[in-house]
Amino acid sequence: MTVKKTAGAATNPLPISFDQFRKNPVAGVAFLALVGISYMYYDAKSSQSADKAAAMARIEKLEAKVEKLTNTVRTLDSALASTSTELRIINTVKKL
Repeated sequence: MTVKKTAGAATNPLPISFDQFRKNPVAGVAFLALVGISYMYYDAKSSQSADKAAAMARIEKLEAKVEKLTNTVRTLDSALASTSTELRIINTVKKL
């Protein structure tokens, strides 16, 4: 009893058969290149979105840190200004 082989989607998952590839190898290689490039594009997009989310979280942390340091600089600048004024007054009183 012989088994008939039927060419269908179940036997060949690729849209190009080996016989077609033998007849036109350029089209087969072009198809494989297209599949490879499509996968790389999809992979780049998915990793880009993950990297973007991580970068946004880091930016938020750094913005909070910058705000904290800016407030510290303002406080220290005010303290320096008041200390300079007091020193100027003390030096003026000593000269009298």
